[in-house]
Amino acid sequence: MSLLKLFKKIILPSRSKVLKFPFGLSSGIVMRVDFNHQTRLYLGLYELEIASHCKRLLQQCGNAFDVGGNNGYYTFILGKHTGGKVISIEPMDEHIRELQENISQNSYPVTAIQAFVGAQQNDGIVTIDQLSDKYFKPDFIKMDIEGGEVDALKGGLKLIKTHRPHMVIEVHSEALELDCRQILEEYGYKITRINPRTWLPEGRVDDYNGWIVCEGSPGHN
Repeated sequence: MSLLKLFKKIILPSRSKVLKFPFGLSSGIVMRVDFNHQTRLYLGLYELEIASHCKRLLQQCGNAFDVGGNNGYYTFILGKHTGGKVISIEPMDEHIRELQENISQNSYPVTAIQAFVGAQQNDGIVTIDQLSDKYFKPDFIKMDIEGGEVDALKGGLKLIKTHRPHMVIEVHSEALELDCRQILEEYGYKITRINPRTWLPEGRVDDYNGWIVCEGSPGHN
């Protein structure tokens, strides 16, 4: 039995519970945690590969978009480290319910929107440009939408051209990563590839996985 599994068995609750996170980038946020599959979130061990990059860039930012909000983990990190407003976009019924519950547990100014993010506005689909026109121009965008990254960027070209927000994008194929790079490098982004860690690795569905940290210059164009 691994040390993490032993810790879970002896120390952590065996059921879902609303808790304040004690460690790491998410320390101080409050969420419902299911220790069957969210122990790393609670212990501040989830996606440590990008934590320092997120913290550094978020300190330069005011407001943010969380594209692929899921249960709100990164939504609240964005709110905590920017001190600003956050739009969290999540299409799935189960996740939007979790997100809304977790929003009620925190004081961050978060607006949750149930929709897909794509290249063109349509039924159930919004674009980054549409959202930035309606709400505010984000200085930072976190994106994890399981293969829809290129379409999402194409729907945000006006914002990218005029505001150049920092971005951290999880990529799920080599071809999609190359396409994202091509779009953003045209607008002068500095892009760094971050690979998944080999120590205490997290389970990944895709054979090709990682992140690109995309440094723009929000508000300085």
